[in-house]
Amino acid sequence: MKKENGKWNNHGYKPQSKLWKQFVISLWDIIPSAVRDCSTYKFQYTSFFKSESHNKTNISIIILVLIFIGVTNMNACGFLGFGNTEKWKEEVKLSNGRIIVVERKIVNESGGDEWASNRSGLKPKEYHMRFDNPNGSGKTIEWRTLKKSPRTYPEIPLILDLANGQPVIFTIVGVRARCEVYNKYVYRNSVWTEEALPEKFEPHTTNLLVKGKDIPKFVDLEMKRKINESGHSRRPVRQVGPTREICE
Repeated sequence: MKKENGKWNNHGYKPQSKLWKQFVISLWDIIPSAVRDCSTYKFQYTSFFKSESHNKTNISIIILVLIFIGVTNMNACGFLGFGNTEKWKEEVKLSNGRIIVVERKIVNESGGDEWASNRSGLKPKEYHMRFDNPNGSGKTIEWRTLKKSPRTYPEIPLILDLANGQPVIFTIVGVRARCEVYNKYVYRNSVWTEEALPEKFEPHTTNLLVKGKDIPKFVDLEMKRKINESGHSRRPVRQVGPTREICE
């Protein structure tokens, strides 16, 4: 600020009361954008920085705004685990009769069939599993979904079993409207490898939990049976096969 023609000229700088009002208006523009879209960090606060003031108060306000936005986005995007990740343990009965305990996790993201009308809606982004190798080696094995449907829904794990001493996982994923295909993964040499399924094969009953909401922390075999056999589970996820592709 300097004196010109006997008057002080602040070159567009606003008094503190007006600066606060400007900050509130800017913050109003920032918050909806940050919360609304977790995948695009287009925070519209450029106008707030047009002032070249070196006032320490301004710097403090900017820092507080950035901290607020960061925390808000971590909440909205699930980085802090507030409702966007579901974790549980479940009993899984293998085809040889052995029962193991598997750690399950579903990572959710914004979306779903009702997202256009309800922006708080969630849909699965990834399915994860972790378990001790059933072959008795004591090694912990991890798996997560890789394939997605055209509508970006991830493949759903349906069966975990042993085949020729090797862990296998069967999944289902959408490929086009009203049609889905089954996939098979085999754990060999510490790597999951997809193994092509024939067009027809012997069906196998699902042994993993397929429901994805309000899951208890521990799911035993009986609880899982009731959930999987309920009307909430679609027929194609209750068993794998007898055809590689199924259309309804």
